[in-house]
Amino acid sequence: MSLLAVSELSKSYADLEIIRDVTFSLEARERAALIGRNGTGKTTLLRLLAGLDHPDAGRVGLSGWARLAYLPQTPEGPSESAVLAHVLEGAADVRALEARARDLEHLMATPEVHGDTDRLNAVMEEYARVREHFEHAGGFTLETRAWMVLSGLGFREPDLARPLGVLSGGWRVRAELARALLGEPDLLLLDEPTNHLDLAATEWLEGYLKSFPGACIVVSHDRALLDAVTSRTLELEDGRVTSYPGAYSAYARLKAERIRLQQEAWARQQEEIAKLEDYIRRYKAGQRAAQAKSREKMLARVEAELIEAPQERRGLRVRATSAPASGKMVARLKRVTKRFEDPTAIDSGGIEVLSEVSLEIYRGERVGMLGPNGAGKSTLLRLIAGLDSPTSGIVTLGAGVRPRYFAQESTQVLDPANTVLDEILSDRPLSPEQVRAYLGRFLFSGEEVFKRVGMLSGGERQRLSLAKLLLDEPNLLLLDEPTNHLDIPAREALEAALREFPGTMIVATHDRYLLERLATRILTVEDRGIADFAGTYREMRERRTREATQRARRMEPRGGKAARKGATGAQPAVPTFDEVAALISAVERERDEAAGWLGDPDLYRDPERARAMRIRYEVAEIRLEELYAMLELIEGGEDRPGQ
Repeated sequence: MSLLAVSELSKSYADLEIIRDVTFSLEARERAALIGRNGTGKTTLLRLLAGLDHPDAGRVGLSGWARLAYLPQTPEGPSESAVLAHVLEGAADVRALEARARDLEHLMATPEVHGDTDRLNAVMEEYARVREHFEHAGGFTLETRAWMVLSGLGFREPDLARPLGVLSGGWRVRAELARALLGEPDLLLLDEPTNHLDLAATEWLEGYLKSFPGACIVVSHDRALLDAVTSRTLELEDGRVTSYPGAYSAYARLKAERIRLQQEAWARQQEEIAKLEDYIRRYKAGQRAAQAKSREKMLARVEAELIEAPQERRGLRVRATSAPASGKMVARLKRVTKRFEDPTAIDSGGIEVLSEVSLEIYRGERVGMLGPNGAGKSTLLRLIAGLDSPTSGIVTLGAGVRPRYFAQESTQVLDPANTVLDEILSDRPLSPEQVRAYLGRFLFSGEEVFKRVGMLSGGERQRLSLAKLLLDEPNLLLLDEPTNHLDIPAREALEAALREFPGTMIVATHDRYLLERLATRILTVEDRGIADFAGTYREMRERRTREATQRARRMEPRGGKAARKGATGAQPAVPTFDEVAALISAVERERDEAAGWLGDPDLYRDPERARAMRIRYEVAEIRLEELYAMLELIEGGEDRPGQ
């Protein structure tokens, strides 16, 4: 039986049909990507699946036992709730079991129950059942898991007590994502979960979803995430859903092949129709009239089964041309420091974002820039573009360099009062007809060129900013999250244009597909400085993974004995399989002993002792998780060639 069954689902708003006769099913533990161009109705479909909107026709069937969690693009949580408390409410069923267990503990400690054997036995039986369910649901480690999820998404300990109302929109989304993940539902519906995540948090989410035990449907423009997490692709196009086996890359190949075969079949059929029509026209009144009549019947049969011509979708037609080449040295930063004033502090000297940074960029380099949100990536780009000045140090551009900066927030460079046409015309020596033709390549046509910038969607503003940037023919592109708000086809068109760009570029992005296809040098901005890696993003990740694995293999289990010396007395020895297995046995005995005490009603006469025993049990559970993880690491190392 399917976990989710969608049958002939339809939904319209006013006279616009968004979803039409959609039918598909999802099995338990299946992970599907839901993709489509911006505005095709992906969010509408997710809301129908979540039961937040009602269809005009059809039905959504969810298995009766299944739990569902939905993360919208713009969640609205209670402003007064603290972050940790709000996230823990995502596991409300587990918290209810915990509350019931505590009520039963209190009952067992009361004289009227403790002195009544029959009543005590009944309470203890219920307590055993509740505690079993609580343990099975991971209740003893719930707060630890909540902290792990929040930490992975970038929260720090002081953030846990902050009310949701003081968080920015991006951090509100992270809190809601943590809440959805903690509940470990059977079906998880995620609408653009990476929109407000930096690269580290995106990679953490990817790892989490890989091991997520339930099913999920993910709406995302992050192609790397979809390839890593999903095994099926649902494409929403013209109101209908088409299912493709495999993740996004497999879908792209299959879709291209499907269009090619459809085009060939349509062309053959059109050729056959043309031949039949020509024969009928030439011979219907002559000696071959009988044969012409036969051809008319053949034509009717062919026309009854017409093959639909593949529709050519409007897409970005971007070209990134360059001004004449610059000198070999494009940009040089020498001991650059940048501070910003802190209005909340007195005589603090400001907030230092970059400190003593030295850097050289050469002609033709394609540099990817990484780092957590707020680390200083945008600041560094603006310094190179000459839009900001360093607090100290020197920024110089080479001979003949024509830089252009693409802001992460397009509102920084667009006038909301302008029309789309006026924003491009500005002081450029172009006619309105030339500009309208140019804007058509960025999907602005007809009356759309007269829309006010302030009325544009995020994706439309992003496209308009790109149009302005590329019209000026720079030879140094400084791009700050250029694919934000763009759907996958638009991202791929931009990516293709940037790959052909002959100049120099520095791209700050969380889009790993874009990074991998463009960058041959990676700058990581962190701790007010820069780490420089000569190579691709994938090569950098592989090196970091190797280094992290080597560090992990040198570590003792946390909380165990001090690191032992190797034969030379200098290098910590890696614990053996037998040593870790022995530790696991010891901690299991510790856990089982604590569990035995928790099942003894006499324990609850002393609430403090009962609380201490629960903590002892929880610590043992966490310790076991760490030891089992270390055992897997050792087993993996022993299986590798040469170990």
